[in-house]
Amino acid sequence: MALITNTAASISEGQEVLAQATLDVRLDEIARNPEFATEQLKIALSYLQQVLQVANRQEVLAFLARDVSLSVSHRRLLTELLREGGQTVSGNRDELTGLLTRSSLLDWFSQEPCRVDGSKSPLAICFVDLDGFKAINDQHGHAIGDQVLLAISERIQSAIRPADLIVRWGGDEFIVVFEGVQTFDLAMQLASRLLGIIGAPLQINPSSPMRLFLGASIGIAMRTDPKLSATELIDQADRAMYQAKKSGQNSIQIFS
Repeated sequence: MALITNTAASISEGQEVLAQATLDVRLDEIARNPEFATEQLKIALSYLQQVLQVANRQEVLAFLARDVSLSVSHRRLLTELLREGGQTVSGNRDELTGLLTRSSLLDWFSQEPCRVDGSKSPLAICFVDLDGFKAINDQHGHAIGDQVLLAISERIQSAIRPADLIVRWGGDEFIVVFEGVQTFDLAMQLASRLLGIIGAPLQINPSSPMRLFLGASIGIAMRTDPKLSATELIDQADRAMYQAKKSGQNSIQIFS
């Protein structure tokens, strides 16, 4: 039995050495031959497209948020690939979370199409400020804090529709734009869903029993006046968020 085991181990090690040698040859050829490099990229892209077609993107995104072995750049790249086809807005991306930045949101508003009568489509803006994040950052360090922000951004992304927008406004603040929302009741339902998914216990490392708990203060602004500018809407949502925070945190307030 020992002989069989040793033989199997030797075969496995030999296969690994051969695979590495083959890879080294291919990398050398890729470095020297742009045509070969292009063909290898096309093969890799074809394989990647097959993976993306069958994968449960939301589950994979959640797993990426927990995977501490990934660098920030690798996580951002994989997250961007998984979101391809879902988010239709291009623009600057936040380095940590891969979300749109505030400048991208303002660009989106400036390019938003008008309806036949010249007005803008109805929408609701949710300004989300995390409650309890500073304490986590101070107690556990910035590395854990970054993982928390990434995990929360993935949770929010999973709770919205492909046509909606999520933006990292700065620090632990996010903005969500819900398109086509015309009633305060629906806006409150959507914001309540965000509040619930943010507040669920967060386990950064699956192998660790440590769980973190966050809340959120959410302010809602509705575009009831088509003449309101983007900055005015965001300011209204921001002011409503501060009212929610003053009322005891982990709550929702609609601007009125």
